[in-house]
Amino acid sequence: MIGSASAPASSGNLGPGFDVLALALQLRCTATAEPASRMTLTERNRTLRLNPGDMIHRAVAAAVDQPMHVTLNNEIPRSRGLGSSAAVTAAVAGAAFKMVGVRDARQRVFEIVTEIEGHADNAAATVFGGFVVATPSGIQRLDLHESLHPVVGIPDVHLRTSDARDALPTEVSRDVVVRSLARLAFLIEGLASGNPEILGQAAGDELHEAPRARLSPVTAELMAVARDAGAVHVCWSGAGPSALAFATAETKGRVIGAMAGVLGTDGEVLAIPVDTKGLI
Repeated sequence: MIGSASAPASSGNLGPGFDVLALALQLRCTATAEPASRMTLTERNRTLRLNPGDMIHRAVAAAVDQPMHVTLNNEIPRSRGLGSSAAVTAAVAGAAFKMVGVRDARQRVFEIVTEIEGHADNAAATVFGGFVVATPSGIQRLDLHESLHPVVGIPDVHLRTSDARDALPTEVSRDVVVRSLARLAFLIEGLASGNPEILGQAAGDELHEAPRARLSPVTAELMAVARDAGAVHVCWSGAGPSALAFATAETKGRVIGAMAGVLGTDGEVLAIPVDTKGLI
């Protein structure tokens, strides 16, 4: 029996929602799993044996704990802040469950992805879809106004999540915490209402965007030109270096053009609809 599953990309944080907010986007990773005598992976016409420390090996072992051959087709750019590893883990675990006849294992897949990835926000978005707030113990779907269109500027350069994590301070002041909580409240209300004045109060994250600025100056440049072109909210996408902008139907073309002007041939700009299906 062969199992197949697909999971979407996700953009975490969205500015002040550090490690708790994420948005699923319609780029997908698809995995198939079939019985095998040892753990192997085929991707891009290359087959290799997996060791127990590999993320895909761990996902299969957590789901069904038996050897499988996994075939992966991933259209999500890796190490760009678009939740590729969360989607891979979810798709592989989902395919493993389906291979053994388990058809509805989304809660368990969420737990597996959170455990392996350490990020409940990306795990929740890729498994359940939509705009979510999440912790390891709870998930809530949030509203995103229909007038808002995600646009992502994706530089060709990679930025490892571990390096982005290392750039963060170990402590923050009370003033930073207070300002961050206010920004988060404005962000959630602004994304629900589509009100640009409210979203304007959500800008300027100090918890992760400011400390990471030196790692990827192009991210700040993408955000600045998108805002000038009419985006109502701009932010780092996850740990970067991609930048996420929310545009309206009237400004989407200008936002895409402005971000493309920054990247030139060194990246791409995509208008990516929200994914509401999650793991399928």
